[in-house]
Amino acid sequence: MANVLVLNAGSGSQKLGLYAIDSDPKIACDPVWQAAINSTTPGQPADHFLAQITAGKRKEEIPVRRDAPLPEKLHTLIRSSWAGKLAILNGPQDIDLVGHRVVHGGVEFARATAVTPEIEATIDRLGELAPLHNPVNLIGIKACREILGGKIPQYAVFDTAFHRTLPEAARTYAGPFEWVEQGLIRYGFHGTSFRYAQRRVADIIGRHGDESLCQIICHLGGGCSLAAIRGSRSVDTTMGFTPLDGIAMCTRAGAIDPGLMIHLLRHGTDLNALEETLNKRSGLSGLSGLPGDTRVILPKARDHDRRAALAIDVFIHRLRAGIGSMLASLGHLDALVFTDAIGESEPIIRSRVCEAFSFLGLRLNEQLNASSPPDTDIAAADSTVRIVIVRGDENWQIAAESVEAFKSKGA
Repeated sequence: MANVLVLNAGSGSQKLGLYAIDSDPKIACDPVWQAAINSTTPGQPADHFLAQITAGKRKEEIPVRRDAPLPEKLHTLIRSSWAGKLAILNGPQDIDLVGHRVVHGGVEFARATAVTPEIEATIDRLGELAPLHNPVNLIGIKACREILGGKIPQYAVFDTAFHRTLPEAARTYAGPFEWVEQGLIRYGFHGTSFRYAQRRVADIIGRHGDESLCQIICHLGGGCSLAAIRGSRSVDTTMGFTPLDGIAMCTRAGAIDPGLMIHLLRHGTDLNALEETLNKRSGLSGLSGLPGDTRVILPKARDHDRRAALAIDVFIHRLRAGIGSMLASLGHLDALVFTDAIGESEPIIRSRVCEAFSFLGLRLNEQLNASSPPDTDIAAADSTVRIVIVRGDENWQIAAESVEAFKSKGA
């Protein structure tokens, strides 16, 4: 039995899970302890965040200074696993290994990898391609080494690794061939989420191990992307060279005519300001003028707030278009899948998306859809395509891949 600490460090949230994993990491289990800070949760105090700590059915909240540096926040969360009211460890020595979500692995990484100084340098270099993510992921790695010591092995699980199976035509931009030679290609992201969801869907609909199973998975959270998956292989995805590409997101623009960006730069927009706009002041938030949170925007849209309604309409239009492009890459569809915060919790989003594909014989069970049951096929009995909600579990996937990598290294 191995105690695996998983750290999913993001710019807006920090999530930790502790897993007790036996000899077969393919069998999913719930964490025995969890801790999380989510800076977007409504109703937080002005000067601090309330971190959520969970151990079994017990829960508590602990204050974490809002202006504290990220390493300090992470130290507070990690220490609470052995020094808090819900502590379940005797000390850091009880942790056997740590798994980290790292967003961009470039062409270098196709699987979970043991962290070394050389690996950290590569993650740092690739931070230019994922500026909201890789630098924060790296802070998490360093924070764990500081608090746990250098002897506990750490593993990086890369979001891009799942998409290394993309066909050459799907990963290549129609620019000069020199771009290909320089590695300026479509990498794709959210791979940890997609890998977990595609396996879970196969179990739910009774097609485990079926390499002909065609799924389109909609990962809809703070970042949003789609993947076309045949069997266990990604054959197309909406995000590209960076996590900015693809469908509209909560604060990110998604795909934009490059000519528009050239126009803005020629007319005085600063490069850094443009990057800030595309990453943090666009998408649902930019259009609505509200926080990029569907829990806030959808009620406003229902109350006929013009900007909120436009934001939702654009989001759904781009989502439908993305599904259409993934469908073209597959040529067939067995399951349409919704996962992560928006995908799992917003019936109106799922309903409006599915409505556009009724010509395929795809039909929702509206009663099931309204209740948003996790890990459930919510398609009508006569639907030609299964429609599945999957409760996202990136942390479990990170834990499982880290254990597999650790075992293979010791073999």
